[in-house]
Amino acid sequence: MKEIKSFPFKMDAINDAGEFCGYASTFGSIDLGGDVVEKGAYKKTLIESKGRFPILDHHDPTRQIGWNVEAHEDERGLFVRGLLDLNVTAARERHSLMKMAQSIGGKTGLSIGFRVIKEEADRSRPEIRRLKEVQLMEYSVVTFPMNQQAGIISVKSKEEMIGQFLKNAVGMDPRQTRLVIRNLKSLLKKEPGKPHSWTKGADYQDARMLRRSLRQLLNAVKEA
Repeated sequence: MKEIKSFPFKMDAINDAGEFCGYASTFGSIDLGGDVVEKGAYKKTLIESKGRFPILDHHDPTRQIGWNVEAHEDERGLFVRGLLDLNVTAARERHSLMKMAQSIGGKTGLSIGFRVIKEEADRSRPEIRRLKEVQLMEYSVVTFPMNQQAGIISVKSKEEMIGQFLKNAVGMDPRQTRLVIRNLKSLLKKEPGKPHSWTKGADYQDARMLRRSLRQLLNAVKEA
């Protein structure tokens, strides 16, 4: 099954021709989904693809906006160099927004679409998934990156993220998507009467609960 992981893109540069570069993924840190990408996880997929991956707009396969033309791992993470096709309207719009974000100090959201090939539970914290090998399929420029560094994620943003995942990665229709989100409402909101502050640890627990509950609901909803 295709998975989606979003984060603020650490962009180093973007030029008027639509070329940009930066780090699409970093190694060793725990994200809000409870995953850690280990060094070497992208090695095989980079050899097989030669670093050529489609760049999409919000994971929509009908809205390709460019190609990644170079990718390699280093000590920090996965370095990518992409090229937006400025003949495409959506690419021009994304290009303009990326340049604006760079000029004002904002963060451009990037989300990778991938399949997990090898994973292991962390020895000391088994709830954490260590990704040993992944197949990178595409990456997308997105509006709302989901990452510990992205700060507060509203209920609306979480619903949009789940709805997008269900549509693009699982192929659910709108009725099934609404059913899943309705059943997850209790997890998207804080429990009444329970004090809670927006901390990194709390966000991590929320995301872990969402992922576990979503997996449990998928099969039941598909049969509905």
